[in-house]
Amino acid sequence: MNPPMQLQRPARSATVTHTNVSMQMSNNKMFRFFFLLLVSFAILSFILQRSILSKVTNGVENNVLPTKSTNQRQPKLADGCYHVFLDVGANIGIHARFLFEPDLYPDSTTSVAAFAREFGYPRDNRDYCVFAFEPNPKFKQRHLDMEKAFQAMGWRYTPILAGASNADGNFTFFHSAFEKEPWETGFSATASKTLYGHDAIQKNVPIIRLASWIQKEVEGRRLPKQHSNNVSEPKVIMKLDVEGLEFKVFPDLLTTGALCNNIYFLMGEFHYAAGNHNYYPMNVTSDGKHVLKDRKEGKKLATDMLHLIDVTDTCMTRYSLADDESYLTDPHDLPSPK
Repeated sequence: MNPPMQLQRPARSATVTHTNVSMQMSNNKMFRFFFLLLVSFAILSFILQRSILSKVTNGVENNVLPTKSTNQRQPKLADGCYHVFLDVGANIGIHARFLFEPDLYPDSTTSVAAFAREFGYPRDNRDYCVFAFEPNPKFKQRHLDMEKAFQAMGWRYTPILAGASNADGNFTFFHSAFEKEPWETGFSATASKTLYGHDAIQKNVPIIRLASWIQKEVEGRRLPKQHSNNVSEPKVIMKLDVEGLEFKVFPDLLTTGALCNNIYFLMGEFHYAAGNHNYYPMNVTSDGKHVLKDRKEGKKLATDMLHLIDVTDTCMTRYSLADDESYLTDPHDLPSPK
């Protein structure tokens, strides 16, 4: 019987040893390659960052800032206003004084009482901003004087020297029969004849689309802390007295939501009374397809539009057609700090 065979472990050959050495050298090369790649990427990133920073810095030094995002909020005229009063058809601006200085005007028929009911009393005038729309150039200096005087008192009063309509642009207005009076009422875009049938003097004035202005400058305003101890929710109140243009303005306010979404209380006038006969016939659309033939048709359209407010649950607006013209002239000097 032959002795069992002894299995011999083969000796590690020189070829195996050489292969391991080659793999180690290859790994080292790959490591160096990736290391250099990472370093190169870091250097490139640093150069790009320095380049961008340099452009921004140069832009700031040259008063050229990077382009703002289109989603960035734009400032509004009513930012910082807790309450807002829109005096649309301001004439001499007497309603602002009814609001800021009610005790001086005891003979006000409705407006002083309306402000007390809606805003409360006593009030802190720092809580209120008045925007006064008036197209009659006769009253321009009066409104600028009021702005200056009220500013000295710490009250915000902003004249908007334009008419209110359903479009932006310019429009022909007509002076009334009282054109020579210091308190001229009836400066209108709808009455080419005076109350007495004479041709009215024309004046081209700027107009503003009121609905768009409210949505741009009032809706979504930034609210400040209320100064008054008479705490109340922020409100926007509007007086609308635009001598016939309400038949253009009001449908636009309704259909855009500018009225029902923003105006807490509306007071003013639709011009279909006996003294407004010279406003008719009246175009209510720019294409002339819809014409109010007389005061009766004007009253019906006004009634129908107000009825829409009444039957719309989502409309916050309440209204009164009381027209306070108790002070056609102002018996008091403008206020000054004591």
